[in-house]
Amino acid sequence: MTGHKLLSARTDRSAFTLIELLVVIAIIAILASLLLPAISKGKQKAQGLACSNNIHQLTMGCIMYSHDNNGNLVSSWPLGSGTDPVNPYSWCPGWGSTSPQDLTYGPAPDFSCTNTYALKQGKIWPYVNSAPLYRCPTDKRTVDGVPVVRSFSMNSWMNGRSSNDPTGNSTSVTPDQDASLTYTLFRKENQLLKPSSLWLLIDEDESTINDSMFMVSMQDLNGIWDRPTVRHGNAYEISYADGHVASIRLTAPIDQWFGTSEADPDWVKLKEWTTIHK
Repeated sequence: MTGHKLLSARTDRSAFTLIELLVVIAIIAILASLLLPAISKGKQKAQGLACSNNIHQLTMGCIMYSHDNNGNLVSSWPLGSGTDPVNPYSWCPGWGSTSPQDLTYGPAPDFSCTNTYALKQGKIWPYVNSAPLYRCPTDKRTVDGVPVVRSFSMNSWMNGRSSNDPTGNSTSVTPDQDASLTYTLFRKENQLLKPSSLWLLIDEDESTINDSMFMVSMQDLNGIWDRPTVRHGNAYEISYADGHVASIRLTAPIDQWFGTSEADPDWVKLKEWTTIHK
């Protein structure tokens, strides 16, 4: 009898009351609310680092191509001429848009945004021959369940085409027109006088990505067709001609880049890193 009473007493003392249980649940909920933002930021940072690694690998492929080709820069210009729809010197000629009206707009169906064939036609494929490296891990776009294959674009002034140069116009196939330009359309590695401050590749926003060339206008006010992504916590990944990569945090909403009468400071920075005055 005595043993039974002792067992009953132990059982009563070891049980949670309803209030104690609710307090424990409340504490767990508070801890979870404190930890979840940190976990989310940690995941976001890890994805940003993965994106940086991918864009770095592609940039090194561009640099190695130049070293192996007498200092000639790989081209950002995606389109060929005549019967050849693809520029044979393009870094990556495929299409990137998933808009229904754009899916058949590329040079040919094989160059659609979900076809790795396009990646393999690029001049840097022999140096970076892994398809996952051509896209940002946070780019979740698909077409009929098939993921897109490219998230990055190249500076159009890197052997591609000028954009709103105040005195002229030239492309990768019109070197004779370069003399008309106020700014430099880079064709050779030795023209990159400040490679650490001239950008090469950028993680482009899904709303503007199409061909593999990112155009930045040299006019005084915001005039931009393409814009960087804000998938990484209002920041975008960018690489430079010397090979280093940076995460650029925006200081204002990126929508201000469009249709404004004042030069947005974020746009001005990107413009300053795009080309150099002759």
